[in-house]
Amino acid sequence: MPKPLRGKIGGPWFNGRSVSKERAYLVSFAWFESGAAGVQEVHVNFRGYPGRTAIPVCEDTLTVNGKTVHPKLACFSDPRGSKRFGATKVTVYTANQGADLWHVLYAWHHQGSLYSVSEHVTPPYTYKQVVSNLDRIMRGLVPLAPSA
Repeated sequence: MPKPLRGKIGGPWFNGRSVSKERAYLVSFAWFESGAAGVQEVHVNFRGYPGRTAIPVCEDTLTVNGKTVHPKLACFSDPRGSKRFGATKVTVYTANQGADLWHVLYAWHHQGSLYSVSEHVTPPYTYKQVVSNLDRIMRGLVPLAPSA
């Protein structure tokens, strides 16, 4: 069974970070093991879209009639209701794109910005366990002031 991921940038489970020219950011944590129990993975993403509240747009790659096309689509889709964690109301999404592909994703707004946390649904965790993990993450989130 995986060790608990600790959300420490630069820590053993830190999987990378990126910032777009629009200042949107992604911070990722992952644990991976291959052995007698098969391949197991825990992958959690945190995203922020400062100053933006709309769901971002992603680009897909498809082959249609032998031609490659790149349709635009919402990065988070298939909303499955909402949950409340204190004053924060999240929308649960189950069909996501990009780094959140195959993840359950919780998205919320705070002070004019969109934020999300997601986790990949894959062994050792079931969908139900991933939702439980995300609930625990949301209950433990602490807002941080931006650094200069």
